[in-house]
Amino acid sequence: MKKHIVSFKQGEINLPKKEFQLLVLLCSQPGVVQTRGDIMEKIWGSEVVVGDRTIDVHIRKLREKFGEDLIVTIKGVGYKVKTS
Repeated sequence: MKKHIVSFKQGEINLPKKEFQLLVLLCSQPGVVQTRGDIMEKIWGSEVVVGDRTIDVHIRKLREKFGEDLIVTIKGVGYKVKTS
């Protein structure tokens, strides 16, 4: 089984697959807003039907693990990783 481990603040955090993919997507372009549509397409694909709240739940779980300040919500648009 593949593990999705992130090194953070002198420790390691093991993430579920979708949380890991979401974090990688957001961190791949820090400061760039990823729209909700882009996130859905890139993480879940067009074949899978998930609710609008799915992204919100995954973002909340990432914030619980990495801190509230890492991921910024751009109201009505999407999310980005905070730079500096």
